[in-house]
Amino acid sequence: MEMQYLSAADLNWLIWGAAFFLFMLTWIVFKSKLILTQIQQKLTALSFELKKANHNLSSLMGANDSDNAEVDIDETKLYVGNIDYAASEEELASHFAKFGHIEMVNIPLDRYTGRARGFGFVTFKKVTDAIKAMDLDGSEFKGRQIQVNFARERASST
Repeated sequence: MEMQYLSAADLNWLIWGAAFFLFMLTWIVFKSKLILTQIQQKLTALSFELKKANHNLSSLMGANDSDNAEVDIDETKLYVGNIDYAASEEELASHFAKFGHIEMVNIPLDRYTGRARGFGFVTFKKVTDAIKAMDLDGSEFKGRQIQVNFARERASST
């Protein structure tokens, strides 16, 4: 049996085909990661909305705070957006204090100007208090309509 060799044109097509295959495989993997990240973000947002709805439903049915004692502690931190740049941490704490015991309030400052960045974080002692405080979403604080959401961890920059 005689061995046949590939012509230069056939070899060229084979190399370009392999390169195209590797490119498409890389693109599919990249797109899959992007889609999975988007799905994860949507599921996280949906989870927060479900917890808020669950709390509202249980309060309508007359459940008390001791029923929710075993809730994850990470859900006690709220993001508060669109706050007045002149607002202090004490003012923000007093605005949220009617919902329960506050562990910490933080209004981040711009590292270059030293001015407030227009948002802050309020951390409650109990998850149920944080969920109740979500009712302040859309309310007015120092003349501005604030946004209140569960705080999310920053995406890692890897």
